[in-house]
Amino acid sequence: MPALVGPIMLNRIRDAAVFKVGDTFSLSPKSQDESSVGAGALNTGDFIEIENVFTITNFEDSDIVDQPNTFNF
Repeated sequence: MPALVGPIMLNRIRDAAVFKVGDTFSLSPKSQDESSVGAGALNTGDFIEIENVFTITNFEDSDIVDQPNTFNF
């Protein structure tokens, strides 16, 4: 089913971003990243209340490549 797209306001988009408008068969990211943060560090929204009494972030990545993007054009 065709998509009806209304007004779009795009403030900023970086070189590795994927911008989708309307119908899309597949999205192919151009880069990948991996991060390790503590409990509640990436929460977003209005009126967030976070109570972390104890947090430990153990980051161990034993593999060399998580997901290659070799054939993403």
